[in-house]
Amino acid sequence: MRARLTAVVVMAVLGIAPGSASAAGSGTADELEASLGALVSQLGSGPSPSAVHASKAKLIAAAFTDEVKGVPAARVITDLDCVSRSVQQARGAKSKAAAKRRIAAAKACRADLAKLAAGTALAGDVKGIATRLSPIAARVSAGRVFGAMATALRKYQSSAVAKRFGGETLHGVPFAQVYDDIECVDVKVEAGRASGAASCAKRLLRRAKTLAPAKEPITFGSDLSGTAVALPAAFDPEDTEFWTSALTVPVDGTITTFRLKTGDSPVDLPLRFSVVRPNGDGTVTVITTTNPVYPLQAHDAGVHTYSTSALSFACCKAKKGDIVTIDNSGTTTRDAYVWFAAAPAFTTFSHTSNGLSQNAGVVWTPIEHPGYETLVQVVVQPD
Repeated sequence: MRARLTAVVVMAVLGIAPGSASAAGSGTADELEASLGALVSQLGSGPSPSAVHASKAKLIAAAFTDEVKGVPAARVITDLDCVSRSVQQARGAKSKAAAKRRIAAAKACRADLAKLAAGTALAGDVKGIATRLSPIAARVSAGRVFGAMATALRKYQSSAVAKRFGGETLHGVPFAQVYDDIECVDVKVEAGRASGAASCAKRLLRRAKTLAPAKEPITFGSDLSGTAVALPAAFDPEDTEFWTSALTVPVDGTITTFRLKTGDSPVDLPLRFSVVRPNGDGTVTVITTTNPVYPLQAHDAGVHTYSTSALSFACCKAKKGDIVTIDNSGTTTRDAYVWFAAAPAFTTFSHTSNGLSQNAGVVWTPIEHPGYETLVQVVVQPD
């Protein structure tokens, strides 16, 4: 319940209505964030307006080409943005002829959008743009100012996007907010307000980071297809830990699930799982260990699933390259650890020591057991 309330609060702060109708966005959310970050950096270096427009055009084409309500989002954004940008360029033109050329460009972009919108509800809004462009063109021909008209046109286009694409999102960000921020960048750059353009780009970047759809969980480690057997080795009745290179964490994230395939263990065993980090010299350092223990009952063969949601502390953050291990506090019973499979391509590593070896910061020196796989599978939710 708390997580849902948190999400609703975030959406309210950003002005988003819960329950978007659908989500779209070409490319990946990470690629969009990278492109927006590059645009923010570019705007901070005093680039020419044409350079900014080119970068933004590439960003739009890469991130927003999906269709939304039957029309390509990128084309809608590009054409409307072109209208606003061209009118702003007309305001800053040094001659009447140059201003007329920019108004002609705005009309051409509106005409392209009209073709796209034919037969859709958006068609009426596109006609409304034409109605508002005509008096602006007349003012240009008369050599008169039209700032208030230009502002009114921008507001009309923004409201049309909000109306026609309400509830639609692009990489989790409401369509209307994507359009407003992108259009803002172009207009403010043309107005000579690079800092304002950067603010709009930063705002969209914040929204993209906050609202990006959750990444798909990643499963790694054993496929659990092997036949579970005991590892043919003797272990002291002390803390023991096991792992293989397959249990290397593939991405930064939070571990949500452990799965263990075990055979017929002769005794009850209190299990833990640790995240350890390689040191570069063959040793590993403990980062965190689950608590309380997960019980494994004697003779309870099969695949067991352990969630991290009920642990007594926040667990388990992991970095790419970390390793997940399965741990036990030791036993004098022989062949108690029945969660390995004969597999020539694998090597299981183990560590045994007395004391609190599973505490954070403890360094382990592994022993190799060639030809055996550790039957542990892990699910991580990427950051």
